Amino acid sequence: MLKDMTKSELHAVMTGGFATIAGSVLGAYIAFGISASHLLSASVMSAPAALAIAKLFYPETEKSRFKTMEEIDLPKGEQRNVIEAASYGAATAIPLALNIAGNLIAFIAILALLNGILGYLGGLVGVDELSFEFICSYVFAPLAFLMGVQWKDCRLVAELLGLKTFLNEFVAYERLAEIIQNRETGEGDTISVRSEIIATYALCGFSNVGSIGIQLGGLTPMAPSRAGDLASVALRALIAGSIACFTTACIAGLLYDEANYDASVVSINSTST
Repeated sequence: MLKDMTKSELHAVMTGGFATIAGSVLGAYIAFGISASHLLSASVMSAPAALAIAKLFYPETEKSRFKTMEEIDLPKGEQRNVIEAASYGAATAIPLALNIAGNLIAFIAILALLNGILGYLGGLVGVDELSFEFICSYVFAPLAFLMGVQWKDCRLVAELLGLKTFLNEFVAYERLAEIIQNRETGEGDTISVRSEIIATYALCGFSNVGSIGIQLGGLTPMAPSRAGDLASVALRALIAGSIACFTTACIAGLLYDEANYDASVVSINSTST
């Protein structure tokens, strides 16, 4: 199907990939201590948001071959029954889990190296607290404020947005889990429940720089003839996917009602620790 799609449709497919998360990684985020209910809500909300933003970014100007369901031919799976499908899914999940763990270790190591370099350079000019998170806390603070985050929480939420965009959402969610834990223990940096909810929705997507290569690596073998088109819309799709996540975060912040909200649904640290 990819080889027959218009560039606008390819852009929509990539935007959907950047704006959502796979079910296979949902458990990892929940294990960090992030609210399962908000992660599920964000996943559902981001799908239509991604399509809407994708079409605003790249309107359709060509004739599509997939306007009706009759024109779409979806091949059946090779598995013959539920047991075979479950077995296949379990087997394929093992390398995926190892890949996730490896990526997490690698990106945390990169962040530590980057912070070490920045800390050394900052010490030379008298800015001892200089780090990647410190820089992001200022660059992304206006964006966090526009999403509805209280100004006192903007620097911490901006730090999370920077980690998610330039590293990956695993590192960002791990940092968010630490902030949630700090609020429960009364120690360290904390943010309000409302800011936490907005951050949870804003981070719920694969829209980071590294995912460009992952998407191109996954989609190009499926349609080698469209490699150039996929590469040409990748950066635009990344931005569109990020905006889709941010719009769902805005909606979540708008609907949040502190008076009727049970804070116990925010964190499940008691079950993950």
